[in-house]
Amino acid sequence: MKKRTLIVLMLMTVITVLCFTACGKKEAMTLEKYCKDNPDVQESINKAMSDSNVLVEIKGNDIIYSFDLSSMEGYTEEIAKTDAVKKALEEALTAAGPTFGNISKSVEESTGIEGINTIVNYTWGDEVIVTKSFTSADAETSGEETPAEATEEANEEAAEEAEEAADGE
Repeated sequence: MKKRTLIVLMLMTVITVLCFTACGKKEAMTLEKYCKDNPDVQESINKAMSDSNVLVEIKGNDIIYSFDLSSMEGYTEEIAKTDAVKKALEEALTAAGPTFGNISKSVEESTGIEGINTIVNYTWGDEVIVTKSFTSADAETSGEETPAEATEEANEEAAEEAEEAADGE
């Protein structure tokens, strides 16, 4: 009987220690938490994007760029949702992959947080038309273009496709 009581007490002690150990573990740092802990980072993002048609959100370890085509000149909903424009946007995003991969890579390097994703969405209002995700593995090591240059190029190509689609109607 004493032996059984001793075993039960030892098990309860072990379980209690494990519970306190698990409760004491720090939550893994995410980019979202990092930005909340460093408000100057979010202010920089807001300032950089204030004069553009781009919404930038940080969720978990995702940096989400949303380009709302409804607020860009030269697009109508019908044109923005054509297969030709979708294909042009997808191709432009694929070509810009190294640039967006470099964003993930540089954020990982500057924050020490691994697993950063850069997600680019082209939307019409709240509807996502085209989306693509990039990681540091997509980064290019030389001949990099800036995210602004990559986005401008993607938007120009899509606008050309939109014009062609409008002319064809």
